Amino acid sequence: MKRCDLFFSFMTFVFALLVSSCAKPQARHYPLHGKIMSVDKLGHELIVDHDAVPGFMEAMTMPYPVSDNAMLEQVGPGDEIRGDIAVGKDRVEIDKLEVVKKAVPGSMPVPKPMHVPQVGEQVPNFVLTNQNSRQIHFDDYRGKTLLITFFYTRCPLNDYCPRVNGNFEVIDKTLAKTPDLYAKTHLLSISFDSKHDTPEVLRSYGGAYTERYSKEDFKHWEFATAPPKEMKDLADFFAVYYEPDGDTITHSLSTAVIGPDGKIAGWYPGNNWKSEELLTAAEGSVTASSEPARVASSQLSSTSPKPH
Repeated sequence: MKRCDLFFSFMTFVFALLVSSCAKPQARHYPLHGKIMSVDKLGHELIVDHDAVPGFMEAMTMPYPVSDNAMLEQVGPGDEIRGDIAVGKDRVEIDKLEVVKKAVPGSMPVPKPMHVPQVGEQVPNFVLTNQNSRQIHFDDYRGKTLLITFFYTRCPLNDYCPRVNGNFEVIDKTLAKTPDLYAKTHLLSISFDSKHDTPEVLRSYGGAYTERYSKEDFKHWEFATAPPKEMKDLADFFAVYYEPDGDTITHSLSTAVIGPDGKIAGWYPGNNWKSEELLTAAEGSVTASSEPARVASSQLSSTSPKPH
């Protein structure tokens, strides 16, 4: 009887260990105090100029996703806030928020309306410089489905730039398994930090993501940047907010799928999109562009005179 009791106690202990090891890790929570600089309703983020967060980060201006979109309606630029930052394994977000003091009306500049990319909208022929110091144009990719995203190499938060480029890494490797689809698509990661992210830096950074390092030829996935004036126009078109802040850059995120005709096929603000979503959009764009050619070919064959 005692042996059975011991066996039962041992199995209970093992089961408890298994349950605890499989349980979802708990997020760490840190107090937040600062001023709202901007409200990004499209990206579901608040850009906050905050005090140092002990144990997490120094004082800086950063965009933070919110756990509840109702928070975006609570606050406005210039409001003093207190809140709670939840830091999980793959996500950092504000999960509690209160307004300490509302901003004095007119104390903050009125932000200009943000351009929101629309499906079917023609993308301008922006000019960039890639990791090989070669000038590239958006029109260079006509005939292919182009996937673009924004980042900078020194981004300190894994939930932002590393996350979107990590998703692009998955997309690149998945597309490579289907040669026909791979040949009809192209990836482009665009840095808004042209001062630091030189072609040499981009080449090293990009080679690490593809895991081919110095052997990477960047024929399918390029990394590029542009001078400040051109980058501002590019960022404005794709609804990207960015502002240098010392060695860091306060920024939002934007990802888009551009069809072979150079028009927006899909736009994804923020960082909550999944690689599967873009893969589906890219495949749909490739298929849609091939459909008219198949229809035309079918119509041509059906109207051709039959041999007697």
